[in-house]
Amino acid sequence: MAAAEQFDLQATLRQILRNAVEALGGGAGVVAIWAAEERRFVPSESYGLSPRSLAKVRPMLEEAIPDLAASRDSFGMLSELHLDSTLPHSDRGVPQDSLLVLPLQIGGKWVGLIYILRPLKAPAFSKAEQPILAAFAGQAAIAVQNARLVHLVAEEKRRVEAVLEGSAEGIMSIDAERRILGFNAAMEKLTGHSREEVLGKECWRVLSPRDWEGNPLCNRQCPMLALAESSGRSFEQQGKIKARDGRDAEVAMVYSIVRSPEGQPLNAVVNVRDISRLREIENLRSTFLSMLGHELQTPLAIIKGYTSTLARNDGRWDEDRVREGLGVIEEECDRLSKVMNGLLIASRIEAGALVLQREPVHLPSLAGKVVRKLQPVTTIHTFEVDFGPDFPAVAGDPARIEDVLTNLVDNAMKYSPSGGKITVAGEVSDGHVAVTVSDQGIGIPLRDVERVFERFYRVDSSLVQKVRGAGLGLYICKYIVEAHGGRIGVTSEVGKGSQFTFTLPLRQSAAGGKEG
Repeated sequence: MAAAEQFDLQATLRQILRNAVEALGGGAGVVAIWAAEERRFVPSESYGLSPRSLAKVRPMLEEAIPDLAASRDSFGMLSELHLDSTLPHSDRGVPQDSLLVLPLQIGGKWVGLIYILRPLKAPAFSKAEQPILAAFAGQAAIAVQNARLVHLVAEEKRRVEAVLEGSAEGIMSIDAERRILGFNAAMEKLTGHSREEVLGKECWRVLSPRDWEGNPLCNRQCPMLALAESSGRSFEQQGKIKARDGRDAEVAMVYSIVRSPEGQPLNAVVNVRDISRLREIENLRSTFLSMLGHELQTPLAIIKGYTSTLARNDGRWDEDRVREGLGVIEEECDRLSKVMNGLLIASRIEAGALVLQREPVHLPSLAGKVVRKLQPVTTIHTFEVDFGPDFPAVAGDPARIEDVLTNLVDNAMKYSPSGGKITVAGEVSDGHVAVTVSDQGIGIPLRDVERVFERFYRVDSSLVQKVRGAGLGLYICKYIVEAHGGRIGVTSEVGKGSQFTFTLPLRQSAAGGKEG
């Protein structure tokens, strides 16, 4: 039982004992409470007895006094109940002998005992005095029961608060005026506000809830302002709330509302769940479907058009026209193959199933191979491969590293629509090698630099949107480089070009093998 609750009970019992002793002309009194864990009566409060004297009656609580309380005549003499014990003395030094004892009962169940003592030479208690003590016993029983109920309620309150506090989901309670009454740790983490600074404040002032278009929710759609028949006891909203640092958090808010008999809201518990990740996944799904519609449908339409044209019975195509049509078909097939290969690699990455076949990789040779492969598809770019002499080999998967170089050089070409020089350069330093692919293209805005390696992300620029792509190339590059123990980054300036650099660790051993 909490200290405050115990203190209140003891003060109440002491006052009851004082009144009972005075009403019955006694010299002292004791209330003993049944301790279920110990299976015995334990003195809880006394009046008129010193601690030393109280210790003298403790042995009688084991058997003699409870038996007396259960008998028809609940009064007797201590000197007769416990022959081997000296009589207890009151705090005034007067020996006590005559005893009147009754049980404390709640619903027919004993919860304790109350007994009053009289001085040795005072008249013994009589049956007529039992009802007087019974009245005080009833008061004491109610006090004990109330204290236990308060303790149980306090324990339940602490248990509920511990559950709410430990919840991974944000939980906030508000009153009818929409003032914040509770704010758990998850809400503090989500919003950056401490509970001390928000308690008592209106939730709409602190969190500024808005819908996806940025319109305030509180004045128009707050469930605490709605009638019972239109809102019920539970209501969900989705939108954005403002964190302490000014950023927006995307959340789902579920209101559980307690209403008066007239249907007016009294208070509510609001579960606030961060759905930013779910929204991101939904956006990725939409982007993916949109990408599929564009990246697959366009080449398929071109292939269909050329094959239908070349297959016409009335066509009279010369050899050059047929070769040109087949060349376009082959080019679009390669484009489809590239998209599907990117999707396949991305799916393996997501499943954790991309396997690296490690062996010694000579990066200058691999870079030269990639440039020779891509150079014939452009007439407006020049290429330079710049690696120092005796450039060391690294342990890696040559096919995967070739994918990285191909993606970076291909991007440099696509995002340099006016042509220019593309350089693939390498250098060695501090236990690793660094390879940089530079271009003189349109560049990347600063706000997008950190996001270009995200899956399906494409820079929001009119020039970029004209370039076909699935938004997977740099995402795949990042994963492959990091799977090799390296890192990849970019520096860029709008209108002047970009420099993508990836590092790979130098290893003395380049033995082959499989690595997930």
